[in-house]
Amino acid sequence: MSGTDRAHELGAFLAGIPFFASFDEGTLVWLARHFEPVHAQAGDAIIAEGDPGDGLYVLLSGRLRVSVGAAGGGERVLHDLGRGAVIGEIALLSDRMRSATVRAVRDSDLFLLRTASFKALIEQNPGFLAQMARLLIERLLAVDRPQPHAGNHAIAVAPAGRDPAHAKAIAAALAEQLTGKGTTVLLDRAAVDRQLGSEAAERGPSHPRRNELTGWLDGIERGHDHVVYLTDAEDTEWSRLCLSQSDVALLAGGGTDARLGPVEARALATRWLRCELVLVHRSRPGGTARWLSQRPVADYHHVRDGRPADVARLARMITGTACGVVLGGGGPRGFAHLGVLHALELAGVPVDVVGGTSIGAVMGALCAQGLPHAERVERALRAFTRSGPLMSPTLPLVALSSGNRVDRLLAEHFGGTSIENLPVRFFCVSANLTRAEEVIHERGELWRAIRASLSLPGIFPPVYYDGDLLVDGGALDNVPTEQMRARVGGGTVIAVDISPAVEPMMVAPFGPGLSGWKVLADRLNPLSPPQPVPSVLDIVSRATGLSGTRHQRVTLGGEHVDLLLHPPVPAIGAYDFKAGAALIETGYRHAAEALADSGIPGRFR
Repeated sequence: MSGTDRAHELGAFLAGIPFFASFDEGTLVWLARHFEPVHAQAGDAIIAEGDPGDGLYVLLSGRLRVSVGAAGGGERVLHDLGRGAVIGEIALLSDRMRSATVRAVRDSDLFLLRTASFKALIEQNPGFLAQMARLLIERLLAVDRPQPHAGNHAIAVAPAGRDPAHAKAIAAALAEQLTGKGTTVLLDRAAVDRQLGSEAAERGPSHPRRNELTGWLDGIERGHDHVVYLTDAEDTEWSRLCLSQSDVALLAGGGTDARLGPVEARALATRWLRCELVLVHRSRPGGTARWLSQRPVADYHHVRDGRPADVARLARMITGTACGVVLGGGGPRGFAHLGVLHALELAGVPVDVVGGTSIGAVMGALCAQGLPHAERVERALRAFTRSGPLMSPTLPLVALSSGNRVDRLLAEHFGGTSIENLPVRFFCVSANLTRAEEVIHERGELWRAIRASLSLPGIFPPVYYDGDLLVDGGALDNVPTEQMRARVGGGTVIAVDISPAVEPMMVAPFGPGLSGWKVLADRLNPLSPPQPVPSVLDIVSRATGLSGTRHQRVTLGGEHVDLLLHPPVPAIGAYDFKAGAALIETGYRHAAEALADSGIPGRFR
């Protein structure tokens, strides 16, 4: 291909990037002629924080990671950049030092427009400077949500443990699933050797024909929406190339032998490569903690035999198109969550991750267990309306209730289960009284995590955990949408707010002092007019959520939520669960109508 043809090809590529799209063809071709090719291997720093700027970079292929210095000498990752990303544009218009470090997290090809070339363009076309300045201002003012794990294009699948059969099965199933989301190809050693000749996959960095191999792979990646690389069982040249070419590495294993395998050991030692664990199970997930103990992975997934929905969930999670549902706290109003979950199910909206606070943690855990709607309803009714009152009164030195009854109920319905062994990803939130910070529970005993999330201060004793005291998460974050956004990346977040703290309380006037004995006497006296004095349960419940309510009014209206559901549930007592059971239908109707108007179900068809 001649230099002119290459310039026009690169100009056409630049025209598809929003930053350059408004430039005329002549300007784009001029830019293309002055761009210098730059190749970076995985781990190379393209830009270092604090260095002087030398120009603007455009990423042709590969993936880059942006980070800034953090306290203690480490780095804080901001986001990842894919094909078409523009980096360092501020350097063209100012003498400022680089504000972040940009590192290649896989082998990458870029083009560099040096500052000197940019100044030459300005001399020829002074109007270009104003156009560039306007584009930079628009870019700085734009609101986006870059995510570290969204939109993975090249995916390596490597054996975890000592059995490579799981990796082969996951690679094939994942490639088939991704085919429905765009052009997809599965590449293994045999596919490369068929195309380029015997032993082509073993061409290392010093091999004279290495460029032929990497060039062919680059063409494959440009021609497909997704590329799935299957490594060898051993740490070969092909395995290393798969890892260096990929945006994310899936470590696939299963069974009881959780010893670290050679390829995954290399992947985990590559600090710029995002690694996620995929465990294959014959039936229900189990033994996850044993696998996670040796593997500092960024995420983990479960795939059960005969469950194509699990593979579909895996595909959505790693491509940033998953759906996360957040269930807020609100006492007996939480029965409305069951109706919302049923509406999502019937509309074809998957629940890939479910998180919640307080009663939202309970209903979310029922969903995460993979139970059908009828069984979720039956268990909730049995726990909250047929097992007697949740309160077990005690001498109120720590709390009004000893917590024994709620402990027994939670242990009955969720005992013996670890969060990491749930088939659907789950987390819940509690508040740390000792450190004044929220706690995210996503590993460990499920029932204890839920118990901490709903430990209303003054009503139930706090939960002791590793020297700290944990209470109801509604004190800090009643609808944890930010936490969900961090888990599903650029996917869909649906939040359900059933908090009762937004409506006025109806109370009768009374003086600064109020005798509990008088309140009791008035209630027992049939001749005394009704006195709407709030109970201690109502007061503590409402007071606990005041801080969380202020927080959620800000976050629920922001970019963390794609659909906010607020079912029109009536005012009911803080522990009137029999009245709350009637709200299942209310939640269902409200969610069904909102989903029909939102267009969200269409994202998953």
